[in-house]
Amino acid sequence: MHTEIPVILISHGPFAQGALACAEMLIGKQDNVATLSLMPETNINDVRLQLHETYRTLNQGRGVVILVDMFGGSPCNIASELLLTHDDILLYYGFNIPVLLEVLSNRDISRDDIAQVIEDVFPTSCLNVGNTLQTEHSSSTDL
Repeated sequence: MHTEIPVILISHGPFAQGALACAEMLIGKQDNVATLSLMPETNINDVRLQLHETYRTLNQGRGVVILVDMFGGSPCNIASELLLTHDDILLYYGFNIPVLLEVLSNRDISRDDIAQVIEDVFPTSCLNVGNTLQTEHSSSTDL
């Protein structure tokens, strides 16, 4: 049984695949990591279904870390839908190679501890989507 928390990378274009290939060149082959890319010809509903299936396949009871390229884009929006319906997902936007290496190197700790690592090491560049959405919601309800 794998104890590492699975990771799903989602991006516009082939960035997710390229980032994973780069990370594997540096730290070796990674199990329980999936990539999804939105290309110009991609049907958004197909990606949504693929993300749900990937989540179900990879999640072995410890949850999943999802990293997306940017806030507000289709990859982030689709992943946010999943975040709103499952309580075992960490969703961060703004991932890059250093963020990915840090996450992949710390998958044997809890989701909460992974979140703390990301927030300690990358406090302004890789942000928690759930926290951002909560802040935006609070701001929009202020009178």
